[in-house]
Amino acid sequence: MKKILFVVSILVVTTILFTSCAAPTEEAAPAEEMAPAEEEAPAEEEAEPSEEEAQPVVPTLDFTGEWWREPYEAQKEWVIGVSNPNLQFPFAAALQKAIEDKAEEMGVKLISTDAGLDTSVELANVENMIAQGIDALLFTGASAEASVAAIEAANEADVPVVQYNGKAAGGDYVSFVGSEQIDSGYLLGEFLVNLYEELGKDELSGIYLRGVAGQITDIARYDGVTKTLTDAGLLDKITFVEQYANYDRGQGQTVTESILQQSTDYDFLIANNDDMILGALAAFEEFGVLGEIPTCGVDGLPEALDEIEKGNLTATIFQNPEGQAAGSLVVAVYYLEGGEVEKDILIPFILVTEENIDEISAIADRVYVN
Repeated sequence: MKKILFVVSILVVTTILFTSCAAPTEEAAPAEEMAPAEEEAPAEEEAEPSEEEAQPVVPTLDFTGEWWREPYEAQKEWVIGVSNPNLQFPFAAALQKAIEDKAEEMGVKLISTDAGLDTSVELANVENMIAQGIDALLFTGASAEASVAAIEAANEADVPVVQYNGKAAGGDYVSFVGSEQIDSGYLLGEFLVNLYEELGKDELSGIYLRGVAGQITDIARYDGVTKTLTDAGLLDKITFVEQYANYDRGQGQTVTESILQQSTDYDFLIANNDDMILGALAAFEEFGVLGEIPTCGVDGLPEALDEIEKGNLTATIFQNPEGQAAGSLVVAVYYLEGGEVEKDILIPFILVTEENIDEISAIADRVYVN
């Protein structure tokens, strides 16, 4: 019996063990469900630059010293129109050369025109440049009044205008880069006042060669001369024979010859540009008075500077074509690229005599067309 109970016990235990092993084992639930591991956040992407931030930095110009000679590379190949009044004038040709030299350095494209002193041609030239898609217009007018139409054409097309050398009587412009032309007249007048004091005569009589009737620069220089004499109380003491010679050397010679045929007894000759006075010196040589009559012109042409060194020309009044023309291009591009410019940026005139001729000759040699 005991044996039977022992066997039964063994069977029961075996059955229980078998059943336990055969039952599927459930996975134990975690005490707390694990949150999925966070993926490592990607490195923060750099923010896209705003349109304003993407713009290149505009250089700062302080417009002091010879600022137009400072290196300046344009941010893109801007297309700049240039309207010249008459490239037959050596000074006008020097202005154009200064613009071309600076444009090459800056990497901008030029479309240049010549009005030949015809304001209808000037207007047509400007309209044509506008049609070609210029970004800005560099402009020096052929006439104080009639050239306003060309500026207004640019205004209507929303093309910014930078005037240089001479300023027209109307129209909107971004900036004027040049010399106040009346200042050259003041210096011509001062030349006469100083001569009056030096000679010690009660009255002086002379010759005044003027440029083109109605032209901006000629009017300004004449006004400067007469105002200086008036302010000095000498308008009735210093008188002159006044003739137009259209800024031309040949006409300057012809007009002076005509005057000298009547008399060579003159105390001075002044002219509103050097080209005319060089013609006058040729007439002086013909009449045997070269180097005997005090003379003063305006511009500072290389030939005029040579005549000062020779003692044939007393003085000239230098206006800097490089500063005015190259400067106007710098200002136009600077404005297009977001720079703020002054309304009038003036390049001063300099009276040139034998005392300071070397300094001025170095500038003239850079820009005047040989």
